[in-house]
Amino acid sequence: MSVYNGGNNLRCVMDSVKNQTFKDYEFLIINDGSTDNSLDILREYAQKDERIRLVNQDNIGLTPSLNKGIALAKGAYIARQDADDLSKKNRLATQLTYFETFPDVNLVGSNSEDYFDDLGKMHEWGYFPENILKDIVFKRTPFPHSTAMMRTSVVRDLGGYNESYETTQDAELWMRFAKKGRILMCPETLIERHIHSQSISARKKYRQWRDGFYARMRLAPGGTFTALRVLLRQILLEIFPQNYLLKVREFKRMWAPSRDK
Repeated sequence: MSVYNGGNNLRCVMDSVKNQTFKDYEFLIINDGSTDNSLDILREYAQKDERIRLVNQDNIGLTPSLNKGIALAKGAYIARQDADDLSKKNRLATQLTYFETFPDVNLVGSNSEDYFDDLGKMHEWGYFPENILKDIVFKRTPFPHSTAMMRTSVVRDLGGYNESYETTQDAELWMRFAKKGRILMCPETLIERHIHSQSISARKKYRQWRDGFYARMRLAPGGTFTALRVLLRQILLEIFPQNYLLKVREFKRMWAPSRDK
């Protein structure tokens, strides 16, 4: 987990990891030059839990911080945790079961509960079975960044996150994972996310579009054509209010249950 000024919700996040049903893990936290009370909170938790490994540094940004975490990690698997998302108690145990069941799988994401705080609504992210996931990964972010668990050896072989991407670094990396081997997604909601006007997805929306365009141009089948088609879809969707889009998504889920099987 990389933390930058996450003090407002950090205790809840730390508790969500601390309370996992699977206990044998290292919680590697990069404090990326926080200027609020984040470091004090992290030190408090680290003093009480020997599994927490805290690294304090000057601010270098999310993507380089994640790569630093990958380099320092001791475990066979790396589970991503965002500093403003909550992991369900069975998150680690559930995803580890997938790796143990399918030894050729290198990346496992999951569904999530998305709370749109400004609208007072909750909506599930959605689930893609493998036959759809291997195609959709090149056209949209298939699962939230904080739901991902990956094999440490494979992500290192891939070179980690591409540091030329300030945003969309997760989607770019998942495309490279998909080109290398199998990726899967859990239908269970293993993460609780809160989306609001200060979320990165809202504040850096257009940067995400740009980064995603260049990533798909380079990695997706169809290259520039696929990248342009995805960008056009994003622009068109921007016309509609978020509340309307959530209703459309719910309607599609009701009439396409086979996608979740």
